[in-house]
Amino acid sequence: MRIVDEHYDEAFYTSEVFERYFGDARLAVFDIETSGLSPARSKIVIGGALTPDVGGCRLRQFFSEGAHEERDLLALYADVLNGADVVFSYNGDAFDIPFVNARLRERRMEAAFAGCLSIDLYKVARNFTGLRGKLPNLKQKSVEDYLGLWKNRTDRISGADSVSLYYEYLAAPTPDLLRRLLLHNSDDVRQLTRLLRLLDEADMHAVAFHMGFPVSHGDALLIVEGARLKGNALEAWGRCLRSSRPLLEHSLYGEAFQAFFREADGSFALKLPCVGANGLVAADLDGLGLEHPRLEDGAAASDGFLTLKHRSWLNYEKANLLVGLALKKTLDLMWR
Repeated sequence: MRIVDEHYDEAFYTSEVFERYFGDARLAVFDIETSGLSPARSKIVIGGALTPDVGGCRLRQFFSEGAHEERDLLALYADVLNGADVVFSYNGDAFDIPFVNARLRERRMEAAFAGCLSIDLYKVARNFTGLRGKLPNLKQKSVEDYLGLWKNRTDRISGADSVSLYYEYLAAPTPDLLRRLLLHNSDDVRQLTRLLRLLDEADMHAVAFHMGFPVSHGDALLIVEGARLKGNALEAWGRCLRSSRPLLEHSLYGEAFQAFFREADGSFALKLPCVGANGLVAADLDGLGLEHPRLEDGAAASDGFLTLKHRSWLNYEKANLLVGLALKKTLDLMWR
């Protein structure tokens, strides 16, 4: 097996809103190359992962020179992926993640992505931008072209071409074939990192509300897997990814809000009661006992109430902030 470990000076994507949600989390962008489309009949031949690094990014690639090396590749690659709190991919929820875990099961190894949050940029493009009406399709390279990123590619082969090249390499390995295979994967991963700019086209607060976001408190990191406004209540659910202090079985039921933490698997559920009438739903900030300067910011806050919904409009930013504050308060009560 060949391992590539390289540093690039190019900075990892960031923005003010991105930092607000993901600044305290360990991040990774990943992509795999396989010998076919079916995990039952095919193998992973390259696993690539890019992470933020001091002064740039770190790219690691694991290349299998035959079926006998896949187990070692999976062990090393899963270790990198499990070190992330949030992973970014393009169509990874439908292909890469199920494929990796299917191959791990086949090898009787533990599943990867150990509780981390997956942000699939294909879903972001499809559900949170207007690109479906602008582009003929939402293939990764089409979106790259729209964002002006295609010029950054030095690789020009397709995924199908890479499969053919891999079998050609197995039959007669040459340094040039190896270079082209690794380049195809490294270009995909590096382009994926640049594709995080897609978040500039979306409402990042809406993405976080529907797809999830991390909440850090001290050395604890919680993953909010999703949230919703149901009737006159703001609800959220997820799990604790890590904490040096024990996550105790804890229920908090009061007039302010309700929270439940399950010790066995670290899962939690949260319910913040609101008031509503005539298509408007608002949170009573004084009643909830939650404070933050941004809660009072803007026209949605008035006389101690914060509008979360008005007809079809939803205040994603403030809803996410309320969820994070309520989780932190619950942890404080649990550990006091």
